[in-house]
Amino acid sequence: MQGRAGWLGAYPEAMQHQDTALPCMFLAGSEHKVCSVIHCNRAGLRALPGEIAASTVSLNLSNNYLRILTTNTFRNLTFLHSLWLDGNNLTFLSPGTFHALSKLRELDLSRNSRLTYLHANTFRGLSNLISLDMSHCNIFEIHPLLFSHLPSLERLNLASNNMRYVPQAFSNLSSLTRLSLESNHIEAIGRDSLKDLESLYDLNLRKNRIWIIQNGAFTKLLRLGVLNLGHNFIADLPNQLFDGLIQLKTMHLEANRITDVDCTFRLLLNLRNLYLNNNQISSISGSAFSYLNKLHFLHLSKNNLSSLPLRLFVELPKLKHVFLSHNPWKCDCKMFWFLRWTAMFRGALEGLDCAFPSRHNTTGLGVPQPGDPMDCTAPPELESKDKCGAAGISKAPGPHAPTSKVFLSLCKELLCLRVGSSHMARDQLHLQCSSRLNKSLSSPMIKRF
Repeated sequence: MQGRAGWLGAYPEAMQHQDTALPCMFLAGSEHKVCSVIHCNRAGLRALPGEIAASTVSLNLSNNYLRILTTNTFRNLTFLHSLWLDGNNLTFLSPGTFHALSKLRELDLSRNSRLTYLHANTFRGLSNLISLDMSHCNIFEIHPLLFSHLPSLERLNLASNNMRYVPQAFSNLSSLTRLSLESNHIEAIGRDSLKDLESLYDLNLRKNRIWIIQNGAFTKLLRLGVLNLGHNFIADLPNQLFDGLIQLKTMHLEANRITDVDCTFRLLLNLRNLYLNNNQISSISGSAFSYLNKLHFLHLSKNNLSSLPLRLFVELPKLKHVFLSHNPWKCDCKMFWFLRWTAMFRGALEGLDCAFPSRHNTTGLGVPQPGDPMDCTAPPELESKDKCGAAGISKAPGPHAPTSKVFLSLCKELLCLRVGSSHMARDQLHLQCSSRLNKSLSSPMIKRF
């Protein structure tokens, strides 16, 4: 071991000694060489050096070989504000290891793969700790009182561990604003799992195995702005699932097993970004996005959608980005409303790749024959009953049945899509549509309207 001059000297001076095992860098020292910032990253340390200045404010011990920390390890470092212990071989932290560090604000224990359990008093004394990182360890269970000594904690990272349920250890974290439980093995979120986190703004539950979420699980999270439930096993979205999330701005539900979207999002009045891509959605209620007046970004790519209900986007005045790629779209009469909507939409629309099915397997563009999906001289089938009608929110009556003028316009616009760059005369198109329209108007189906 070098003396104070060698260990607490400048970095180049320390490196001049061939026998030194401490290639550490010391910054912001005073004229008496008392250092406030010490970097010992990748220094090959197996134990903590004994002559660290008591005035040290920041200590980086990342990527070494430290295994055990005791109550005496940091007892003289009472001015410490930041401590990095990530990437070591820690297997045990004695209760009270950090008891003298009352000024510590940031603690990084991540990437200690042998760390599986923490005693209830591990963090005793850290009353001013703001940020705690325990990600990429091997923690499978957390004592209910583990965080009870951390009243000032604002950021907690528990990602990439082996937890199978949401820890029941958040009762004293009234200041917590960011919580990550990403990449664990959590299967369910209970009604009371998150009830004490009333200040939480960002909740990351991505890449778990969640398939059960009890109604009321998010009711107390009145300040939550970002909820990430992507890459889970969620199949159902009950209408009351997200009750209470009145300030939510971003919702991630991508890469789940969702098949239907009904009224789940209707009370998320501040929602701006909604990710529903990479699911199995084949049905969306006509008013699924009603009242989302601030919605800016909607991602529906990679689902099983063949059509969209009438007026789905009409009540979304702030919508600027819509992603619809990799769906089995059928551009038939059901989607005629969408053509008109896109003509007025001033945002970015990507990925509506239409398939124009026909009874005849031909690639030529021409006038659709009676019975073809693009034969719009007959009225499109009526919109299915809105499943959100029972949600207790009044709904305006639907439009009247299409008139002959609408049918004629429909026919011409859809034919233009089929004809594309061909030279078929516009008058000829009009005559063909009009002829077939007259036949359709005399049918019993039309007379019923």
